[in-house]
Amino acid sequence: MNSRKIIGLAGLLVLLTAYCAICLFIAVQFLPANKLAELIFYPLAGVIWILPAMRIVKWMQSPPGSK
Repeated sequence: MNSRKIIGLAGLLVLLTAYCAICLFIAVQFLPANKLAELIFYPLAGVIWILPAMRIVKWMQSPPGSK
């Protein structure tokens, strides 16, 4: 395994851990006790993390020396 993949894996783990903590904080502190709000928040929060994760995966797969 090259170093880019190891760094990317560590980055993904940090990203997902931080993202879960932030979503949990938002849900507990700001989300109203409303089924409609939960129905909107949780699926949206469950999909948004993919955007930064895709960037990390693309970076991991690109050849060394490229951006």
